[in-house]
Amino acid sequence: MTAELAKFNSDGFFIAKNLLDRQRVQKVVHSLGKTFADQLRGQSGSAESDVFSAMQTLHRCDLGRYKKVAAALWRKLDVYQLTHDPRISGFLRDRFGWRDIFVAGGQVVHIMAHELKIPDGYFGLVTHQDFPSVQGSLDGVVVWIPLVDVDRDNFPLEVIPGSHKRGLLPMTGCGSASWEVAPDQYREADFIPAEVEAGDVIFMSMFTVHRSSTSGTDGRCRLAVSTRFDNADEPTFVDRCYPSAYERSVHRTQYFPDFPSIEQVAAVFQSAEKTELDCGTSTLVEASSNIVRQYKQTVNSEYAKSLDHPFLIQPCKIRSRID
Repeated sequence: MTAELAKFNSDGFFIAKNLLDRQRVQKVVHSLGKTFADQLRGQSGSAESDVFSAMQTLHRCDLGRYKKVAAALWRKLDVYQLTHDPRISGFLRDRFGWRDIFVAGGQVVHIMAHELKIPDGYFGLVTHQDFPSVQGSLDGVVVWIPLVDVDRDNFPLEVIPGSHKRGLLPMTGCGSASWEVAPDQYREADFIPAEVEAGDVIFMSMFTVHRSSTSGTDGRCRLAVSTRFDNADEPTFVDRCYPSAYERSVHRTQYFPDFPSIEQVAAVFQSAEKTELDCGTSTLVEASSNIVRQYKQTVNSEYAKSLDHPFLIQPCKIRSRID
């Protein structure tokens, strides 16, 4: 048994220091920042210089749009590639002895900042274990990757060392809401903050009791991504025929009726041909502008019908205060 696995088995988590390149992590931060900035550019005529500023501006000017963008970030290729970096799977194989790996579900992007609170919405996760939301191999792991340096004043992940050995603990609530660990199952004094730096990776047992700290300094933003992996060779996982709590479905109804039109589709590919022949011509610029104008008209006509639509693009009006 490796020293890393022994530590993991004892504490229920292991911090792999500098497993990833900081530049690799920073690339993901820039990618997230671009997505928020793209929502501002062309809508307000401005773009912020860093990800936190862009997030705050969008949060302030259009909370509905901010929520849709934040909910979409997990699907970015840069996020996927970071959480599935070969150094992570290599660590599971070389240090934990895994030979065959299942990906339990998708990625998660975690955002914590006082300035980015969602009214009556998400601001960190309460005390819980991850096994009920995965239900895979008993030795499955949560991979939690900080995108910025996280100390005790920047909303750290808080864990209870050794809590994984107690198995699945009683939870509060009922039905789908029964995922918070019952308060009589732990003591506040047992939690410790996981202080990490960009480039570190936390490997945590699905049974480790943990939560998001809601303590952080104003003006700081904690960004992190996570995913989950199952060990395909764990005996009960094999016997249970590789279950997963994640479900997959497809929304096949068109979000926007009559979109796209034949002309809009044709214009896209016509523009591509013109780009090859005469990139930068005024004709191409005009065609591209028409595409954008037609798209916005189509989307805006559906706004009243689809207020909570995840892909809605709505004009962003900068306000001096939150309405």
